[in-house]
Amino acid sequence: MRLKGELKALEKSKNSITRQVEPCRRLMDIEGVAETTASMLYATLGDGQQFKNGRQASAFVGLTPKQHSSGGKTVMLGIDKCSGVKDLRSPLYLGAMSYICRLPDVPTTQKQAWLIDLVKRLGFKKACIALANKTVRTA
Repeated sequence: MRLKGELKALEKSKNSITRQVEPCRRLMDIEGVAETTASMLYATLGDGQQFKNGRQASAFVGLTPKQHSSGGKTVMLGIDKCSGVKDLRSPLYLGAMSYICRLPDVPTTQKQAWLIDLVKRLGFKKACIALANKTVRTA
């Protein structure tokens, strides 16, 4: 019981520190990103200078489909659950699930309209991966 209390206190202090860091505050403005995900994004990606573009950052995290090319044919496979940064991919996916579950029936922004259409077209889980991918590219 005492250990749980200490863990909660440490989590609260970590979240308060995250809210004080300027890049983490900007990351928390993105849909589906809270304190924990923002701190993990900032710790993993930093300022993003090591990546040429957002797709490279998304591929580093493991949110882009695998590509298998041979003889001029390109085959896009699904995302690989084993590669990438699994500890970051998981909270991004959970945040996307939370955001998509709370979407209104009538979209107010262009992104909400895109997500509602995506859920209808591809399904809930693929839309969650697409939103997580978009989140990393935006970050």
